[in-house]
Formats: sequence, structure tokens, C-alpha cells
Amino acid sequence: MSGYIVLAMFFGLLFLGVPVAYSLIFSSGLYLLLSDMSLLTMTQRMGGALNSITLLSVPTFIFAGWIMNNGGLTKALFDSVNTTRVCKRRGGLGYVNVIASLIFAGMSGAALADLGGLGNIEMQAMRENGYSDEDSLGITVASSAIGPIFPPSIPLLIFALIASVSGIKILLAGIIPGIILAISLIVIISIHARRRNYPRGNIGISKEEKLKIQLRSIPAMLAPIILLGGLFTGLYSPSELACVAVVYSMLIGFTFYRGLNRSSFIHAAKETTSMISNTLFILAGATVFAFVLTIEQIPQSLKGVLVAVTNSKVLLIIVVNLILLVIGMVLDTGTAILVFTPMILPLLTSLGMDPLQVGIFVCLNLVIGLYTPPFGVCLFMASTMSKKPLEGVIKAVAPYYIPMFITLMLVSFWPSLSLWLPSLLVR
Repeated sequence: MSGYIVLAMFFGLLFLGVPVAYSLIFSSGLYLLLSDMSLLTMTQRMGGALNSITLLSVPTFIFAGWIMNNGGLTKALFDSVNTTRVCKRRGGLGYVNVIASLIFAGMSGAALADLGGLGNIEMQAMRENGYSDEDSLGITVASSAIGPIFPPSIPLLIFALIASVSGIKILLAGIIPGIILAISLIVIISIHARRRNYPRGNIGISKEEKLKIQLRSIPAMLAPIILLGGLFTGLYSPSELACVAVVYSMLIGFTFYRGLNRSSFIHAAKETTSMISNTLFILAGATVFAFVLTIEQIPQSLKGVLVAVTNSKVLLIIVVNLILLVIGMVLDTGTAILVFTPMILPLLTSLGMDPLQVGIFVCLNLVIGLYTPPFGVCLFMASTMSKKPLEGVIKAVAPYYIPMFITLMLVSFWPSLSLWLPSLLVR
């Protein structure tokens, strides 16, 4: 039984609607059985995949994001940024939208958490300020793409686990690309602000009210400062940073903002457990699947096929970009990283890309896939939130594909964007 048959079986099961984890385990298990290998190998590798300290940071950051959304930190954060001088400019609330997403990315680390946490708040504020539904929706959806790239990024942590690279280094590698994406989104918003005559923000807020909002937001603003400070100084591992985020968010949510109570806390715990249990099951199956593909030398075969098409490094990277974008359209980001990193990583490193650059490259491609029709998960979520048809959401987001792809090309062909900060801060 060849590795290509295993791949075909996996995709065939997915097409039939079989859950990802079961598709991975069944196709891998059948290969082991037909190869006269003990199924004990499968159970050992599945168990070993879950025995990781770095892995603890993933559910903990997800839990922290839920607590921040329910505890009042998210709203306080947006209200604070909304009182800054930036908001007084034409299109100011659009800039605030992006800046708030960049800051919140330092707490939630996920596109869906950003879109679900800040999304409704941002869209409502922009509508009340005179923005059209299309503009408020497009800016909000596009800005949520920063979350999975800027630390603490959950997809990057999953990649670090699969690729066996430093969790701290991979998070630091995402900072500059995340900032570039934010700046490029702001440039597009500024162009639209002049052409479409966007309104100015916070004109009617008195100085006393601004001061009150800013003072109230200090505890929320301290959260990303504490997290990024721990990351830059190297005092904490990713798992320890995640625990700090949970404890701090709980203290502030219960005592200061009072948005948390017993029922909302239990709800956050249940949602996190439900989300992470599926991810862990997929991780266990993907580990065995990767083991089978390695035995069958599928990564080497894939490299041979692509090199047969072209010897140009630039063209090869563009081809891999296209492949990952298509994968990102149809598979969840975490799942895609778990399944395809073992195949993509050897190919890209053989082209001279550092594993840290590969991590940003892979994650950014898959994140853009979340926003790419016809299957982008974030598009469907935005459609549900805004009660707009999918076609309307796609039209609203369309102008912001430009900064996303510009950032992707920079990450693909400019290694220093990903490697400079980790090399500077971590020895």
C-alpha cells in the first residue's frame, strides 16, 4: 500500500463527510495493518504527540481569549483606543479597528476570537458613526486576519509543535509581519477614507469622559503589555505566558470589570474544552499520518514532482503558495498545519527557507484561506454576525485582499522580516 493511496483514502473520507481525525486514523491504521506493522506503534505515537509542554499553551490561550471576551476586557480595550487622537482623523474608526485588532491579537491569538470578540463591537460603533454596512464589515473582517500572525498566535504555536522549533522564536517571528499587515490595511483604509468621505470619530466625547474611559481601560491595556513584555524578555515560556494571561484576565474580569460570573466562566471553560478536544484528537491522528507519509517518502516525492515542473526557486515558492491557499479554503487552519506541515516543511527548507520563515509563510497562507471564497470560515462567520449574504461579505472584504497578498509576498521572499527579531532577542 503506497503513501499516495493513503493520501487518496484520507481525502476520499473527507469528501464523504468523515471527521478529519477519523479520516487520519483510519487511513494510517489501515496502512500499518497491511504493512504488517503493530498497531501499538500508532497508539504510542498518538500518545507521544500529546505529551508536550508547548501544547499546553494552545488551550490556555484559547481559554484566556474567551475570558477576555466575556469579562469586559475586550470592550474596555476598544473604548480606550476609540478615544485616541487617531480616531479624530477622517476614517478614524477604521484605523481604530485595525489598531484594536493588533492589540487584541496580543491576547487572543486567533482570527475567529478577534472577529467574535471585537467584531460586533467594532461594526456597531462604525455604523453609529456613519459608516456603511459594507465598509464597517470589510474593515472588521480584514483586521481580524492579524490575530493568527501577531503573538500569541495559536496557529504558530501548533506549527512550532509539529516542526520542533522554539515556541518563543516563532512567536517573535510573527511580530514584524503582523505589524506590516496592520500598516498595509491602514493604508487601504486611508485611501478609501478620502475617496468615500469617511466620517471622523469621537468628536462628541468630552475630555472628562475620555479621561474616564482611558483610566478604566488601564487594566485591559496592561494585559498585552504583560504578555509581550514576558515574550521579549524571555522570562516565560509560551505555556507560562498563557497561564499568566488566564490568571490576569480572571482577576480583572471578576474584580474590576465584573463581566465575569460563575456561569460565564463555566461557559468559557466548556467552549474551550469542546474546541481543544477536537484539535488534540486531530493532532494525535496527524502524528501517525505524518509517520506513514515519512515512511513512504511522500515529502521527497512531492519535491521531485515540483522540481520536475520548474527549477526556479521563485516559481516553486509561488506554487506552494497556491497549494496552501487552496488548502486554507477547505480546511481549518490548525488542521491544515497538523496534516501538511510534515510534507511542506522539508520542501521549503530544501529551498533555503529557515523553519521560522516557513512557519510564518504557512500560517499566513492558511489564514488568508480563511477569508477566501467560496469556503472561507471567517466569511461565513461574518455573514452570520452581520446577517448579510455571503456575496455581500466577499464584496466588502475584496479591497483588503491586496494588503494581505502584499504581506504574503514579503514574507515569502524577504527572510529578514521573520528572522531578524528572533535572532536579535533570543540567543
